[in-house]
Amino acid sequence: MSDYRPVDATTRVEIEQLIAEMLYRLDHNRADTTWELYTEDGVSAGPLGDMDREAMKAWGTRRAKQTDIVSRHFIGGIRLVWDGEEVDGTVQYLTFRDTNEPQTQPASVGEFRERYRRVDGQWRFARREIVPVFGGKAAAAHAARLAGREGPAQ
Repeated sequence: MSDYRPVDATTRVEIEQLIAEMLYRLDHNRADTTWELYTEDGVSAGPLGDMDREAMKAWGTRRAKQTDIVSRHFIGGIRLVWDGEEVDGTVQYLTFRDTNEPQTQPASVGEFRERYRRVDGQWRFARREIVPVFGGKAAAAHAARLAGREGPAQ
C-alpha cells in the first residue's frame, strides 16, 4: 500500500486521548460538551443524521439531560494514517446501552470513520462518521427513541 503512512507515537497518543475524551463525555452525561472537540467546520454523521457543530451542541444539550439512559463505549483496532496535514482514522467500537435487550449484549458494533485536524496545537475531529456494522437495528431504534424524545436530530 503506497498510501499507508502511520502516525508517530506522540500523534497516536494525542488522538487516542481525543477519542477517549469524546467517549467519556458521551458515557458520563456530558454530551453537551462534545461539540467542543470538533473543528469549526466539523461534522458528525451517523444514525442520528448529519450534524454541524451547532446541531451537535443542541443535540448534546438535550442528550445530557437524559440521565436515565446509560451507555458505555469500548474501542480497539485504532488505525491512524497521515493524509497530508490531517490524519484519517478507523476505530472499531462496541456500544452497550441499558435500553438494549439483553443489556449484556452490545447494542451496536461498528466503526468510527474519523478525520482529525490539529488546531491551535490540539487535535480535533474534523469529521466523525458512526457506521454500525452489527446491531444496526438497535442503533436505528436508539436514534428513533432519541428523536421521539427530543425532536429531529438537527
